[in-house]
Amino acid sequence: MAWEPPGRNCGACGAANCSDFLLLARQGKKDLPDCPYYERPEKRDSLPAARPGSGRDLLGFDYDFAIHPFPNEPSARRHIQLLRPDLAERWDLLPGDILRGRPVEPSCPIQHVLRVFSVDPVTGILSCHTVGPMAARTDTKVFDIRAYHEIGFEGIARTVRHEPVVGFRMRFLPAHCMRQLVHSGVVQMVLNKSCGTHVLVEDLQMHGKREKLKDITIRPGDSVSIQDASGECKTVLIDGIRVHTSEGGVLERSWQDEDHGPGGHVPGSGRGRCHGHARHGHDDDD
Repeated sequence: MAWEPPGRNCGACGAANCSDFLLLARQGKKDLPDCPYYERPEKRDSLPAARPGSGRDLLGFDYDFAIHPFPNEPSARRHIQLLRPDLAERWDLLPGDILRGRPVEPSCPIQHVLRVFSVDPVTGILSCHTVGPMAARTDTKVFDIRAYHEIGFEGIARTVRHEPVVGFRMRFLPAHCMRQLVHSGVVQMVLNKSCGTHVLVEDLQMHGKREKLKDITIRPGDSVSIQDASGECKTVLIDGIRVHTSEGGVLERSWQDEDHGPGGHVPGSGRGRCHGHARHGHDDDD
C-alpha cells in the first residue's frame, strides 16, 4: 500500500489514530477515502504540505514550537468556555460528555468535536480533548454548543525555533490541527517533566505576531549565558564589544568606558539578561 496517512491523528476516520486506521484499511475494515487527507496518486503531487518539524505551517508562516498531546492522551488539552457559561451547570456537563461546536475566539471555520475530561465549577471552563467527528456520529448524546471561546492549549512543547518562555506571546502549531496553520498565544506555564516540556498557552490568536525574544541590549560588564560548541551553557562576563557596521566602520566599547559613578553600571552586575549564542534565521514578522 503506497499511500500512508499523515500522522495527524485527527480522528475524522473513526479510528483512534493514523496507525490504527492503516491497520483497519489493510484488514478491509476501512477504506482509504475515509481519511480526509487521502488523495488519489494522480492528484497528490499538486498538494502543498507542511513538513513535520520544518518550522513552517501550510501557508509558509514560521512558528516557535508545536504542542503535542501528553502520553496516552488523544490530543493536546483544550480549555474552552461556552458563550453562555451557565449552560455548563444547567446541562450538568460531566467528564466524558461529547460537545460539538466552533471556536469563535480565535475564529476558526472548522466545527470541532470535543470530549470533556474536567469541569471547573467556579469559572465554567471545560477542559477537553479533540476526538473528531466520528465520535459525534456514534455517541448517543451530543451537546450542540454551537460556538465557544478557546481559552488555552496545554500539552508537550517540541521546540522548532524558540523554546517557550513564560509571559511572552509566541507562535505555535497545534500538532493535530486539521488546517495546519500557525496560532499564537501568551505562554502561562512551562514545566520540565520526564515526558517533555509541559506548556500552557492562553490568549490565543490566529497568525498573531510573536514578541521579540532576541532584541536584547548587551553592554560591557554584563554577565550573559552562552552555549559553547559542545552544547554546554556557561555564564561569562563581557569585557568589551567590537562590531563592524554595515557602512564599513568599527565600533568598540569596553567596561572601562561605562559610567561607574553613583547610579552607574557596575561590571559583572549581570542586569539579569540572558543572550542565546546560537543564531537563527529570519522571522516572518521582522
